[in-house]
Amino acid sequence: MTADARPGTVVRQDARGVAVLLEGGPELWCAVRGRVHLEGASTSTTTVAVGDRVHVRLGDDGRGRVEEVLRRRSVLARPDPHHERRQHVLAANLDQVVVVTAARDPDFAPGFVDRVLAVAEWSRLDAVVVVNKMDLVAAPPPELEVYRALGYGVVTASAARGDGVAALTAALVGRVSAVTGHSGVGKSSLLNAVQPGLALKVGAVNEVSRRGRQTTTAAVYVPLEAGGAVVDTPGIREFGLFNVPRREVPWLFRDLRAVAPRCRFPDCLHRGEPGCAVPAAVAAGEVTAWRHASYLRLLETLPDVKSWEIGRGGG
Repeated sequence: MTADARPGTVVRQDARGVAVLLEGGPELWCAVRGRVHLEGASTSTTTVAVGDRVHVRLGDDGRGRVEEVLRRRSVLARPDPHHERRQHVLAANLDQVVVVTAARDPDFAPGFVDRVLAVAEWSRLDAVVVVNKMDLVAAPPPELEVYRALGYGVVTASAARGDGVAALTAALVGRVSAVTGHSGVGKSSLLNAVQPGLALKVGAVNEVSRRGRQTTTAAVYVPLEAGGAVVDTPGIREFGLFNVPRREVPWLFRDLRAVAPRCRFPDCLHRGEPGCAVPAAVAAGEVTAWRHASYLRLLETLPDVKSWEIGRGGG
């Protein structure tokens, strides 16, 4: 870092530039130096993401310019839907992923949760499953007991009644967490309950499609008064793995990972191969049928990435 550069954290990003929260100073809108834009442009939709640690040079006009993006310790990314060899980085330098779902309106979506958990495993991030709108149902979704048994944090909540807000706050404090989920599940409502005054926009579910209306249009990094920060991400309809070989996917499902050593072949993909231990594990209740089905659906979405290609799109 040069003498006239200052460190900071990217808190918002769009096509015009980034907003950087300077260390010990204000938030500053910054352009991104052309050289920085070019680095990694072939494998990412953007080379600067929310949560990035950067070095900024201040200009005479009161604006700044990002001179350098520091090495990321982690990223949360999903594939670019328009290019299978590019990723869209949702956030950088995270400790955990918090996937928010709804018990109803929209209905609980375990398949989506399983995909986010697989991405968290690949990214070596902790994960917490939050089910909002518990005031609309008589009992929690039964799938939550499976997630608890696998070692994931689980929070049941109701932003409308205030249930679970203390537990969610405890899970967030002192950590940098990406909060993600489908539109309409109440991410922003829960975050406003955790820290009143955040003024995050709150939307509603479309009465025709039963899908949420988009209220968070871009990821935003929000420091928490109690310590740590959250990255509130846009509502996501689909989530997937980027640059992951199919043979690695079984290890991203904790229940399948526990059963895999009993398979006849070490590279078993649990798709009916001779000697696969998963069918017996499903019959015995070690693996649930719906988790195995989630795994198979995710596996079929992946291109056949070779092991030597791994790392081309990393942060």
